[in-house]
Amino acid sequence: MPIKRSYADHGDACATAHAMELLGDRWTYPILRELMLGPKRFVELAEGLWGVTPAVLTARLRGMQESGLIERVALPAPARAAAYRVTDWGRDLRPVLNELGRWAQRSPIRDDSGGLTPDAVVQSMLTMAPATPPAAPLEVELRLHDGRRTPARSYDYRLTWDSDLSIAREPAPSARARVAGDSTTWARVLYDGVPLNEMEIDGDLDEARRMVEAFSA
Repeated sequence: MPIKRSYADHGDACATAHAMELLGDRWTYPILRELMLGPKRFVELAEGLWGVTPAVLTARLRGMQESGLIERVALPAPARAAAYRVTDWGRDLRPVLNELGRWAQRSPIRDDSGGLTPDAVVQSMLTMAPATPPAAPLEVELRLHDGRRTPARSYDYRLTWDSDLSIAREPAPSARARVAGDSTTWARVLYDGVPLNEMEIDGDLDEARRMVEAFSA
C-alpha cells in the first residue's frame, strides 16, 4: 500500500490545508458529530455511522486519536465501559462546523433524501437555530431514536433556549414538555412542515409547539 503523504511532506505549510487534511476523510465529521454531545462506545458509533465497517471504524478512530481530535476514555459506573470522546481541541471545531453546515445547505448537488441519527438532528438544530430566540425561555426534553434501526436505541436531550439554544445529551426532569419519536421524523417536523402530532408529546403541548414555531419563524 502506498504511503499517504501530507501537505507538509510536500512542502506546504498552510494551516488551513492541514485542517482540511484532518477533516477530509469520509468518516471524520460523522464521528465528530456523534461525539460532540458526549462520549459514545464503539457499538453506538457503529450504529450511527451508516455504511462503515467495523475495520474501517477501528482504523478511523485510531487515526483521529493520533491526530488529537478524539480520545479513548472509561465511562463511569454503572457503565464501566471504554468509550470515545472529543478532545477540548476537537470541540473547538463546533462553530466552524456549524458554519460549514449552513454553507452546505445551499449546495446545488446535496441529496437530502436520507435519514438523520438522533445526534445528527440535534446538531442540525444547533446549526440552524434562528438568531432571534423565542419570546419566552424554553425547556424541553427530546427522546429520539433512529427508526431505521431495529431495535433502535433511544437518547435523551435537554433543550434550553433563553438568549441562546443549548442542547445536552442528558435527561431533563424539570422540562415542561417531552417530545419523543423517530429522529428523521423530528427533523421533518422542524424543517419540512410535518405535523407535530407525528411525534409523541407528554406534558405542555404549547411548549412543544413554541419550539417548532421558533424554527419555522
